[in-house]
Amino acid sequence: MGTMREPRDTGLQTAQVETVIPEKSLNPQMMNEGELQSPYQLGWKTLLALVTLSMGNVCAALANTTNTTIKFQVATLAKTPGDSALASWISNGNFLLTLAMGPIFGSLGDRLGKKWFLVGGALLGVVGSTISGSANRIAAIVGGNILTGIANAGCIVSISCIQEITPNKHRPWAMGVSQAMASAFVVLGTFLAAAFVRDNVGGLGGWRWAYYFNGIIYGLTAVAIGVSYFPPRPVLGRHQVRREIITGVDYLGILLMAGSFASLITGLTWGGTTYPWDSPRIIATLTAGCVGLAFFGLYEAFMVKEGILDHRLFQTRNFPILMLVCAIDGMLLLGVNVAFSQEAYDLFTQDAVGIATIISPYLILSTFGCIPAGCIMAFTRSYRAFLVAALSWCALFTGLMGLVTAGRKSWSYAFSALFGAGTAVTTTIPGMLFPLFELSYEIYTNGTYKVTALALSIPSYLMGTAVTVSISCRALGGIVGITVFTSVYNNKYASYVGPEIAADSHAAVDTVASAKAWRDVWIVIACLVAVNAVVACFLKSVKSMMNDHVESSLEDSKVRREQKI
Repeated sequence: MGTMREPRDTGLQTAQVETVIPEKSLNPQMMNEGELQSPYQLGWKTLLALVTLSMGNVCAALANTTNTTIKFQVATLAKTPGDSALASWISNGNFLLTLAMGPIFGSLGDRLGKKWFLVGGALLGVVGSTISGSANRIAAIVGGNILTGIANAGCIVSISCIQEITPNKHRPWAMGVSQAMASAFVVLGTFLAAAFVRDNVGGLGGWRWAYYFNGIIYGLTAVAIGVSYFPPRPVLGRHQVRREIITGVDYLGILLMAGSFASLITGLTWGGTTYPWDSPRIIATLTAGCVGLAFFGLYEAFMVKEGILDHRLFQTRNFPILMLVCAIDGMLLLGVNVAFSQEAYDLFTQDAVGIATIISPYLILSTFGCIPAGCIMAFTRSYRAFLVAALSWCALFTGLMGLVTAGRKSWSYAFSALFGAGTAVTTTIPGMLFPLFELSYEIYTNGTYKVTALALSIPSYLMGTAVTVSISCRALGGIVGITVFTSVYNNKYASYVGPEIAADSHAAVDTVASAKAWRDVWIVIACLVAVNAVVACFLKSVKSMMNDHVESSLEDSKVRREQKI
């Protein structure tokens, strides 16, 4: 058992290489990691599942569209300054729960199977959307969005599922299609939310139907995945009993991470607005968050090896680098989505459809750019230069957004469209790369054969964990982005017009002061994205990983029968 068998020559057919590792180097969870795969043909079951699983991605993305109506939600329900202070938690409550629960569902999904996390998450999304849509208090909206955040933690598991059912070399195409679907629904959801507000659909502000529409999509997604996605049992599920799986989750690490982030976010949100920065409450929450993060890092590094930050994920530098890339991409994608719609409200129009029209070039370019981005990577099998160029492009045009004023609406159309094209690349590529890093260990050369073995040092059976951790990083970036951008704007705007006027949600907006405050926000965004471009230069190539391996076969084939053993 200590040798590596030569691969079969299958001519034009595609096949996998069986890697046989000395038994002493394996634990029971790794015994099937090098299983031999026969030639595999994609069919209608995979294509149908690709569409329905992409709807899980759609649900998680679509939940963000209700954030474009936060101003209207606050205007309808806010009765006290404390209610206005809760506004940032309308979006942050969602993201924080996605951040905390995503890795739990990803880790359990790698062992128990992912289907019912998807279906259950989508059903919970129906409940959360209904609660938010029927809320009569801002606190109730936050509560509904917390449930929606848990739902999205289940829905984002679909990202790893999409890549598991697709050969490695076709994953850029699959991710391009999935991201394009999600972005298309974001555009649709944004305009529908705006139309609901404009026409006051259902009364009481109209924004409620933005939540109800999302609830309908969640329900349809639950049914579609339930009847179309039947994967084989995951590798880890064949070697552990359910009790071992559930008790093996790093709950303490997750609690430390979520609690630390919640403390930091609370301090950043309240600082300078609800309470002064030197307030004991702000100092205490920020200190608790920083100390908690430090303890979390030490705990994950020295106390556990298979925690939420599994040590096997860090055996190449790509994983930590891409976590940072995804975090800053979250700031760009999620933070900008909220910030840009609020800037349009402040500078140009309070009409919901007008706001949607202003941000539509950004949304549309980011939508239709996903498929070309995937196609280019699939064709070139290269990504680093492409990603660095896209990030540099985004840094340039987000910086130029700082020049926008109330009299320069056309500039906002042009600059937002251009950085929207860049976000299509930054959204598609990192999410597709994590599993590729996990699916390759080394290049084995024997005569004329040059093949890619399955992951050993960073195992493929941790794909769900890695993808959900990366998406949690993106959610974290969105939380931090929204909080930091809001804090920068609120503090700058208050310094221009005075804290009393700035705190009055019913006061007219000073467009000159608002434009100056938004300029500072865009400068912060541009600097963060520029740093991201520099960091991305240190990523390693994945060309050798773009092979024919299929992690989870859906088609009736020998590959599927072998995976079901």
